[in-house]
Amino acid sequence: MAPKRFHGLDGLRGVCALSVVLLHADNLFRPGSLLQHGFLAVDMFFLLSGFVIALNYQAALEKGLGLLPFLEMRGRRLLPVFWLGAAFNLAIFIWMASSGYYQGGYGWVTIWLLMPLLTLLMVPAFGMPGGGFSPPLLHVSWSLMVEWLVNAAYARWLFSCRTRTLMWIAALGWLVMTVACYFTGRGWCVGNGRVDVFTYGLLRGVADFSAGVVISRLHARNAFAKLPAVAPEILLLLWLCIAVVPTPGATPTFDAIAVILLCPLLVVMLIRSEHKTPAFAKALGALSYPLYVVHPGIILLAQFTPVFGLNQGPRPLRAAVVLALCIAAAWLLNAVTAKRRPKALALTKSA
Repeated sequence: MAPKRFHGLDGLRGVCALSVVLLHADNLFRPGSLLQHGFLAVDMFFLLSGFVIALNYQAALEKGLGLLPFLEMRGRRLLPVFWLGAAFNLAIFIWMASSGYYQGGYGWVTIWLLMPLLTLLMVPAFGMPGGGFSPPLLHVSWSLMVEWLVNAAYARWLFSCRTRTLMWIAALGWLVMTVACYFTGRGWCVGNGRVDVFTYGLLRGVADFSAGVVISRLHARNAFAKLPAVAPEILLLLWLCIAVVPTPGATPTFDAIAVILLCPLLVVMLIRSEHKTPAFAKALGALSYPLYVVHPGIILLAQFTPVFGLNQGPRPLRAAVVLALCIAAAWLLNAVTAKRRPKALALTKSA
């Protein structure tokens, strides 16, 4: 029997990807971002990844599936989408930087050689101006790199840990993140820089992923059967309510509550309510990873060039066109890569 696929989680992943796009759309719809807490979508991605990877690969790893074959399977599914999306964004970035629209202080070697190479390899842009991870991708690739590292750790070691051990790993990671967020002045919105990705970024990834594995194991034990079923549309709306909370300053308390309590609760309730999932959730899931990867270039065009007439300030109708183009580009990227992509064992998720 083919393993179960959770279309409710597909829908959640799609809504989270859309919230990242709206987070990045600074000054397009209005001054600032529409969904200022959209950065918490990354924690939801890590959480879903832990659930998905455990659901798909736990048994195979226990039977002797090695680290390299595991990474090869993941790479065959995820890397073509990433590389095509990154190439699209790099083409826009190179044109903008060469034309003077992107004022980053980059020389031609950086623009034409170093930045493309580092971006395609998901390597932090060390030695470049600023502190961001990958400017052509609006720094979203930091989470993809972290996910690869955490996936590798799972295939090498974490899969063999007892459920109680994984619960302690998640709890300790979240505790350290909570304490740290009160001292960074940025709340949970840390880890996407080229330096702190190896501290806060990995900490977020390991804690969230471990929690996702725990949820997968509890699901396998039918631990959620007695929970009430809730309309998935309401649960997806609840995520948007989390993402839309304004951030006039750091909000470490709210961030911790959202990541530690609300995100796992939404995942659990969507698992329990799978039989109620609407048909559109599957389509949202199919577009989530391509949308996450392909949107940065279009957003950069809108923010820094006169292409859409938005570089001078917000215009909601034109911003809606930009959003539609992001979705259309994601649909095209998914269509181009879908036929050659290996079938997943169950629900798939990237970033």
